[in-house]
Amino acid sequence: MSNYLYLLIIFALNFIAVGGKWNLPLAAWIVPVFALRFYRNSQRPGLDFALLWLATAIPLIVSWSGATFFPRLGEIGFFLAVAPITLLAVVIDRYFHVRFPTSAWALIIYPIAATALDFFQASGSPFGSFGALAYTQRGFPVAMQIASIFGIWGISFVMSLFASTVNHFWGGNASPLSWASAGLLTLILLLSLGRILLPTQPKQTAVIAGFSLPEGTLSQSLNQFKSGDEAGFRQAMDELHAAELNQIRMLAQSGANIVVIQEGGVIGTTDQIETMIANAGMLAKEENIYIVAPTFDIGQTPPVNSVRIIDPNGDVVLHHVKYGGNMFEGTLKGDGVLQTVDTPYGKLSAVICWDADFPNIIKQTGAQNVDLLIVPSQDWLGVRDIHANMVAFRAVENGVTIFRQTGQGVSLVSDAYGNVLNQIDTFEEPESEFVGIQNMTVPITSVNTLYPKVGDTLGNMMLLGLLGLFVGMFAARRKNKPVA
Repeated sequence: MSNYLYLLIIFALNFIAVGGKWNLPLAAWIVPVFALRFYRNSQRPGLDFALLWLATAIPLIVSWSGATFFPRLGEIGFFLAVAPITLLAVVIDRYFHVRFPTSAWALIIYPIAATALDFFQASGSPFGSFGALAYTQRGFPVAMQIASIFGIWGISFVMSLFASTVNHFWGGNASPLSWASAGLLTLILLLSLGRILLPTQPKQTAVIAGFSLPEGTLSQSLNQFKSGDEAGFRQAMDELHAAELNQIRMLAQSGANIVVIQEGGVIGTTDQIETMIANAGMLAKEENIYIVAPTFDIGQTPPVNSVRIIDPNGDVVLHHVKYGGNMFEGTLKGDGVLQTVDTPYGKLSAVICWDADFPNIIKQTGAQNVDLLIVPSQDWLGVRDIHANMVAFRAVENGVTIFRQTGQGVSLVSDAYGNVLNQIDTFEEPESEFVGIQNMTVPITSVNTLYPKVGDTLGNMMLLGLLGLFVGMFAARRKNKPVA
């Protein structure tokens, strides 16, 4: 088979393999297999790396179009710059493969490099873990279960080891180590399948309801405030808060035990926020429910994006300030310490939207044996499917049920195994006073997992391994350097 046919396959599959708008989990396993084969066989590594870069970057640009805050040209530049980072793993693999083509230990070069680069790119970013390889496996629960042990970096390692192992057999270099690798991969996937087939039974259930604001409500409200129309803004927000209280009452009277509003659903000046929380407290006491009220206080400098849980006594029992993405939205940065509250429906915690993209912080839910994590959110059209399904990986990592209520995006409920129990896309609904309404009996499952204990140990180990590979490459070049 022509080496450039491999490149064509890589280019075609990358449109559905990079975790963007169109996503086929199996494709993300296949692409690295051909990428390794293509570059190992390359006779013109400089040119072929450039071609591999384009075969990755172009599908990335198309598939992730509109998923960032950047203008279109900035977005293109961003993805062109990001694409070659993970491809460095292919370069490192080729370096060792050319020098040790039959070495059994060359099998682990690519998994170490690919996992380390994925970890470096996704864990050190202010965007959080956006773009991590593991998120290509959304909707494939068998692969997702690996995250319960080593987090999403475990998924990266297993997928990369698969590509390396297939190439080891493909190149006719079968050895005891390659057979052991194949056996290990089979065992991991079988254990993951078993985890799904033998789930822990729910501890309890709760009727949880949530609702979101119509598209554009938050931006229009903020623009009205910034325009200087404070009187008009205050009146509009008072009317919105009254409507929200009425909606909460209706959901409570239909049987809801917990009612959740989307991120920033309660927006206003400090005194308006305080009034709304006081009124919500009285309503929670009247209806004997828990209310999850996300607030956006523009009376503070900088504004404060936070969420409160109000109990049936009318008391605020949890107040969490958002810590993710603050530099982009210009809000006060929270401390990242998660709070919990014990309820008849299990131990609850709450974070906000972007917070859930930082797995090393969300692991506190698993460490504290949280049963239900509530994630009020606000997205936009280009990112709605990508972002919503990332939260299911937090469920698997920490063995926690998640209820995500989203404005301008996808609201969903995930069990502790990453199975999506309910999903609503506000962009597919007709205009209404409130949209994205979820109202369902949620089986609340809490499962013990290893990830909260080990955290990002695997990712850090892979970084050390990558450093060792670079040292080895440098030493090899020094050794082979001719003496003048």
